[in-house]
Amino acid sequence: MQRSILGMPSHLATELLGSVDALADELSSRIVGADRFYSDAPFLTSEQLREACLNNLTSILDVLAGGEARLDAARATGRLKAERGVPIAALLHAYRLGGRLIWEELTARAKGPGDPELHHLAARLWEAVDVYSDAAAEAYQEAEILLAHADAQTQSRLVRSLFDDHSANPGRVLDALRTLGLPENGPFTVAVIETDGDSPALPNSLVSATKKVGVISVWDVQTDACIGLLAAAAPSTVSQATAQVTELGRVGLSTGFTNPHRIASAVSDARIAARSAAPGSHAPVQFGDAPVAHLLVTIPDASRRAAEQILGPVLALPQPERDDLIEALRAWYQCRGSAAAVAEALHCHRNTVRYRLRKIRDLTGRDTTDPEQSAELYLALQAALLL
Repeated sequence: MQRSILGMPSHLATELLGSVDALADELSSRIVGADRFYSDAPFLTSEQLREACLNNLTSILDVLAGGEARLDAARATGRLKAERGVPIAALLHAYRLGGRLIWEELTARAKGPGDPELHHLAARLWEAVDVYSDAAAEAYQEAEILLAHADAQTQSRLVRSLFDDHSANPGRVLDALRTLGLPENGPFTVAVIETDGDSPALPNSLVSATKKVGVISVWDVQTDACIGLLAAAAPSTVSQATAQVTELGRVGLSTGFTNPHRIASAVSDARIAARSAAPGSHAPVQFGDAPVAHLLVTIPDASRRAAEQILGPVLALPQPERDDLIEALRAWYQCRGSAAAVAEALHCHRNTVRYRLRKIRDLTGRDTTDPEQSAELYLALQAALLL
């Protein structure tokens, strides 16, 4: 709430208003001499500083002369200094210097130290300085928030542009890399993390997580995934970086590359790799490491139909029985067809494993001992687990 700084009109303040141009020159000089932020580029120009001094001095003196407090000048000064990068401490210091200059000029025009008018002006002057500096500081902070938001939006747009197809304008990729502080010639890896895309703070946390292991990265949150470009010298470093984020969702990686014009195609590869990871998996999948899974997720509708056609009778069973059979089939392929290894992995007897495989054969008409039929079962199983 704005404090009242009304009081009896002061002829000293009215008289001083007539010299406000000279006061603005003096205050500008004092501010520049006291604080380097007003003389170093890219901060305020001398013209901007003098105009701010003139407007604020005029407004404060007008209040002391009996006028109404108008804080437009203070708010404009706060916004301007935020936009020009002047620290808020320097902003507030300038108001104190202005108050001191006004007090010096008022005492010089007073009848003496005992002048009653001077006595009443003292409290009002410093209260006015407080009110105006508070208004300037509030406007400064509001402008800072808006500027930070605008900077974040600009950064977000620039990062997103990295992952677009720029084959018609290759220079845009290089410009974005330079602006973002990334190398122009890799080595790069694109990472895709399947998320719900609703966390605006996620890119910052991912940058911090990868930086811990020496990887420079930028991230873009999209509706279904978070896409990152990682600049790391060694594949082992990329693995360390992605290990930090696997709890967020399935992670897919492109193969490493050095040409920045491959970023768009690497995004496509990393998306396929992410979908190739089993749901709930905490192991990143690199494109090329799971070719069967890549094929299935690339043609999901056909893969689902194949799973239903081949494994349909198994999938239609009540859940406990269905899960037992699917787990036995999955373990059979993982254990390379060893019933003893499957029994050990599933903590059951080998006869139980053989019974479940026979049950799958009877329901599907496909036997795991027949190469062609076994291949069909494997493809259908992978589709059922992935899609």
